[in-house]
Amino acid sequence: MFSTPSEWHRSESRWNSTAGLCGVAIWAVFAALAGLRLAPFGIIELLFLFAALVIVPLGVELTDRISQGSRSVFFHPLQAIAMLAVSLAFWLPPGKNAGALSVPWLAVCAALAYARLGPMRGRSGSKHSLLVDLGHFDLVLGSAWLVASRSGMRPLGFQEPILLLTAVHFHYGGFATALIAAATWNEFESKRLRMPGLQTLVWLVGLLPFVLAAGFVFSPALRCAAAVSLSACVTALALILWWVARTWTTAPKIYLRAASLAAVLAFSLAGLYACSESWHRDWITIAGMANSHGLLNGMGFVLLGLLGWVLELHGRIEKQEPAVGWHAETLEASRPSAVLAPTGAKLARAQKLRGATAPDFLARDFYDR
Repeated sequence: MFSTPSEWHRSESRWNSTAGLCGVAIWAVFAALAGLRLAPFGIIELLFLFAALVIVPLGVELTDRISQGSRSVFFHPLQAIAMLAVSLAFWLPPGKNAGALSVPWLAVCAALAYARLGPMRGRSGSKHSLLVDLGHFDLVLGSAWLVASRSGMRPLGFQEPILLLTAVHFHYGGFATALIAAATWNEFESKRLRMPGLQTLVWLVGLLPFVLAAGFVFSPALRCAAAVSLSACVTALALILWWVARTWTTAPKIYLRAASLAAVLAFSLAGLYACSESWHRDWITIAGMANSHGLLNGMGFVLLGLLGWVLELHGRIEKQEPAVGWHAETLEASRPSAVLAPTGAKLARAQKLRGATAPDFLARDFYDR
């Protein structure tokens, strides 16, 4: 359908940008209504809706930048329907209707994961690609817990707000954080940089959310150890992100470094909560965690981190855009010597190339701008 990879990237970027902007507008309305007590949303519900409406489109955009997957053109309207349905699901009390409205979101997340893991996927061979795959598996788990939450189920004896918090956890701490870690790994690979222990660190960031979830089922000690370990690993990743952004352009650098600061604060609170729970202290409650760690992590580290990476990688692609699709012969023919003084076969060759694959050479300055 698209003649070049560049056209595919532009199409996907336009869709993800549109979906994200619409998601921000819808979420802002929901947040305002909740503040006026005209909508049945608390902070945890708003955090999940922000993930579905804003974070996932941004995450898909970052995935396209660092590790392409295969998606059908029919996916976009399905994603829009799912975003609308999951928004409506939170207006209803838990039950069959709310659960049914959350199923399309599970289906879309499963389709995203299938695009990464299915047989039609183009394998890039990059090491970080497996981490991106893992992040999409997080998305499926998170959406499954959402269906359980909105349906009023009690899997494994868990009740609210644990069910919805688990869905939030896998969207932010699983999917989005794994993508940020994968983008960092990709940056080191593409620039041939070396940092001892980086590969171990990013895999711990990707795998520890599963260990933390298992701790809720099997062992409080495992839960505490996983929470403290995850807090330490994400804090270390945040410090690396601060260093990575040192050579970036202004806006992406500001976003990524603000994300780093937010991560240090957010996961310091997460470590404090894990210790207080393990030692049976009331240092910070679940509600306090949602209002502090949840906001700092979701709208600080995750949102700003994804924005920083997307803007930086988009800027790099834009700088390379004039050369996309141009053959070496075309570039050779576009040099001043080939344009101003072509003779014989060179003139015929230049005219052929000009008509076939390149804009008029007299207008190159316009196209370069």
